[in-house]
Amino acid sequence: MEVIEINEKEFEEKTKKGKVFVDCFATWCGPCKMLSPVIDEVAKEVEDYNFYKLDVDDAQEVAEKYGIMSIPTMLIFDDGKLKETLVGFRTKDEIKEVLK
Repeated sequence: MEVIEINEKEFEEKTKKGKVFVDCFATWCGPCKMLSPVIDEVAKEVEDYNFYKLDVDDAQEVAEKYGIMSIPTMLIFDDGKLKETLVGFRTKDEIKEVLK
């Protein structure tokens, strides 16, 4: 599975069904740039999740709704319900462990 960039308008639709992983990032964020290839690897190895990226600079309502104060922040949903929030850089193994 590849990581697909979505916008704020698509966010609700994409997160309401199934298992969903959203990487909330900003283009200027160093740790976000370091995390991006890690998430790409996880997406290739974890088949039962849909993976998305959301630029929080362009998605202020989502950032406010989910209390995103620091980036990178990863939101993990199951059928529209937020199950887990990860803040800061995480290793591939740490992310995969949370998704089990």
